[in-house]
Amino acid sequence: MKSLKIIAVVFFTSIGSLSFAGGNCEDKIRNKDIFTAEQVEMKIRHCESLKAPRKALRATFTAEQKAIKKDKSLTKKLKREKLRATFTAEQLAMKKEIRAKRKQNRAEFKKTLTPEQKTILKERRQARKMKQ
Repeated sequence: MKSLKIIAVVFFTSIGSLSFAGGNCEDKIRNKDIFTAEQVEMKIRHCESLKAPRKALRATFTAEQKAIKKDKSLTKKLKREKLRATFTAEQLAMKKEIRAKRKQNRAEFKKTLTPEQKTILKERRQARKMKQ
């Protein structure tokens, strides 16, 4: 009976974690209100496609790089500069791949935007700039 309970807990935990897997990427999408369902789905797919390469890059971090990443006293910009200085050629190549994939995803998404969506996005960007 006890093993049945353990199996049930493991099963429902794994199901729960799978259902929340896409939520992380879905939360990152801004301007959902103007995108079609297909465009939102495309954004989620693109976000998910970048998770594995980023995880692979983080797996190659040395102890020094992990310490830089965790240092709360550094600003985001300083962390980036310090990390960049410690990257190996392999890590730089991985970052270049990630950047290329992001650029490709962005170009693919831009092709799906209608002229109306483009004008709304432009207006929102300008309004955000005016606030700053």
